[in-house]
Amino acid sequence: MKKIIIFVIFIFSIVVQSQIVMAQTQSDVRVVKSPANRVAVLELYTSEGCSSCPPADRFLSDLKKSGISSKQLIPMAFHVTYWDYIGWNDRFAKKQYDQRQRDLAHKKRSKTVYTPQLVLSGDDYRRYANFDKDVNRLVNQKATVDLTLSVQTLFGKTKKDKLSLKLSSDISKSDAKDVGLYLVILENNLSSDVDAGENDGEELHHDYVVRQLSGPYYQSEIEKKKEQDQLIVLHPEWQRNNLSIVAFAENARTGEVLQAVRLKY
Repeated sequence: MKKIIIFVIFIFSIVVQSQIVMAQTQSDVRVVKSPANRVAVLELYTSEGCSSCPPADRFLSDLKKSGISSKQLIPMAFHVTYWDYIGWNDRFAKKQYDQRQRDLAHKKRSKTVYTPQLVLSGDDYRRYANFDKDVNRLVNQKATVDLTLSVQTLFGKTKKDKLSLKLSSDISKSDAKDVGLYLVILENNLSSDVDAGENDGEELHHDYVVRQLSGPYYQSEIEKKKEQDQLIVLHPEWQRNNLSIVAFAENARTGEVLQAVRLKY
């Protein structure tokens, strides 16, 4: 009988300790919901090798001081690789971002891509003088898609912590036949000492840099509501206090961004 009691106490202590460990290795779940208005999304396609890009990068960085909130506008900087073939390498670039830019051009029946290119909620954008007015025009529209993003950090024994993301989407008010859902990791306050290309010798500063793009996760008009889970490894070089997580929904056929939401890490 004494042995049985000792065994039960031993098992109970293991369970308690495991629960404590679980509590120590998971952060609280944080949730953000998209507003009733439509949130504008500004995509910049840029390259550290392009001499015309630093002014566009600065334009994006200046948005941090503009007073525009993430319930109005969410900027994202996609660094592309297609200047790399002449040695103008960009350490933030991925071919995946090249493809997104080309896919958007294809949907708009354009045969060219370029840097720097601004895309406002899915459309090629060059009306810089009217930027505030154009953003307000989008923000004054009612949202046709509702997004809810929940984020929980899972702390590992090594530096490779993970983000557990859950995106809930409701497209019942949208006329879009198919919607593409994306999850994005952004990082601010980045810089590079450029040693090749038209910016050779320059120190370039960047904000809203896309570190990881997941998606599209497709949702059809038949499926009015959808939940998408995604586990993302947090790379050791990512500065945690400068990260944010973005979710956005776009018309899969036209590339028009219908709604977006952002949560600071």
